[in-house]
Amino acid sequence: MTLDELKVRLRLPLDDTSQDAYLIVDLDDAIACVKRITKQSFKDGIPDDVKRGIALIVKAMQENPSVRSQSLGDMSKTFEPGGTLEAAYSYIKPYRSVY
Repeated sequence: MTLDELKVRLRLPLDDTSQDAYLIVDLDDAIACVKRITKQSFKDGIPDDVKRGIALIVKAMQENPSVRSQSLGDMSKTFEPGGTLEAAYSYIKPYRSVY
């Protein structure tokens, strides 16, 4: 999975390089985490649904876990603690090895 692919999945502008160093580190960490959880090396490439899970892990790394709701003007959002990681795990779970 490349940095550009991660940016597309996270809906970040490809030409904005201000977060690239940070995103590369988080992407490497997320891929290592998925490989450890699944006990797979993905030698033939990472499947698209696993890439979606990796992108969600990176997104979860950027979220502040202490924020439960957020408001901006008349728009309001409420976050479920761990919701992004649970969604990421749902994409990765089918690739988990039982050994």
